[in-house]
Amino acid sequence: MAQNELKVLLLEDNPGDAFLIKFYLDESTSPKFNVTHAETLKAALNMLAENKFDIIISDMNVPDSFGVDTIKSILSDYPGNMLIVLTGLTDEEVGLETVRFGAQDFLVKGKFDGKVLISSLMFAFERFKLNRQIAEENTRLDIIQRLAKVGFYEVDTLTGKLFITDLTLSITQAENTDKSLSLQDRCALLEDSKELLALIEKSKTEPLSGEIIIKRKSDGKAFQLTYESKGNKFYGIMKICAV
Repeated sequence: MAQNELKVLLLEDNPGDAFLIKFYLDESTSPKFNVTHAETLKAALNMLAENKFDIIISDMNVPDSFGVDTIKSILSDYPGNMLIVLTGLTDEEVGLETVRFGAQDFLVKGKFDGKVLISSLMFAFERFKLNRQIAEENTRLDIIQRLAKVGFYEVDTLTGKLFITDLTLSITQAENTDKSLSLQDRCALLEDSKELLALIEKSKTEPLSGEIIIKRKSDGKAFQLTYESKGNKFYGIMKICAV
């Protein structure tokens, strides 16, 4: 459900630009934007220390900070915040650089009206929430795996792409920790993976489920691999066999 009110921190030292952005945001009734204004980076950081904001809108050039360093300062001191960058007409390339540093998006001054500003903010806000939910779910999955001492894996049988979790690497004691390693190269690190590769190939034509025992090349220790296939996915969990 969408929030009825969003708290916005606006860092902008130009009175005209600040007035225009607040005017545009005041036009919105659903959601309603509650705007707090700061004219310096120091003032903005103090406000972030004392309050929680849903959205930060920041100019890059303010009296006590310039360029990408402004964005770096905000996101390094207060990571996990959604930040939209305001740039000048000649700073679009710099705006793209701020996105690489963690900003959600950038808007070029003079190139947006109230409708564009609000729609851009809401799109970025929903995308930010979704990414945060995915990160939280991945964290929960990692905790569950570690408590259960099992690792997860998934193979796309059409492309051969392999996804594995950190605990899967630990269980297999693979010498190469590069998660982008191909399925064939990853399996080459195991003592005998012919049966596993044959199952993956067979799953392309029929659904499978079961479990097999695989040994680690490093010390011969065995681990159990439970598998299931559906569509073009071959996936499951693995755990060290009980002694």
